Amino acid sequence: MYGHFYWGYGGVFCHPKRVLPFVEECLKNNEVPYVYFSITKSVFSSKIPKCHEFSVDSKKWETLSPEVILVGNQYSLVCTNLQQTNFEIRAIDYTSMLGDKRGKNLADYIKYRVDKSCAVYHPKPNNKTSKNITISYVSKLVAPYCVYVK
Repeated sequence: MYGHFYWGYGGVFCHPKRVLPFVEECLKNNEVPYVYFSITKSVFSSKIPKCHEFSVDSKKWETLSPEVILVGNQYSLVCTNLQQTNFEIRAIDYTSMLGDKRGKNLADYIKYRVDKSCAVYHPKPNNKTSKNITISYVSKLVAPYCVYVK
């Protein structure tokens, strides 16, 4: 299927079992789930080879199209309409929908090794300073939204 792309990632912070309920909640509320990409400088290093299969439930696997190149990933978001942007968000104005305590503001959630989240915009008037996050790309999530890859 053309018109979409896979954005692969690893780690447990945005496990499909966490992302998919967030997407379902968005869709139930007639909201479009978007992905905001903030560029972080890092060196790619992974022993995981190129992925050839994907699964929505980690049980039934399907072959990825040969055009899909995913290397060093455990999971992937399925996106469309990638657009380059250049704006900042105040992390404190977003509420994380993941983690042990849902409802933590994004500024308090994204710390240390945590670099991904599902969050909703809940602006709060306050004087507390918040770190700004530069958003370099925006994309829309599309079905099946988040998959396991191997």
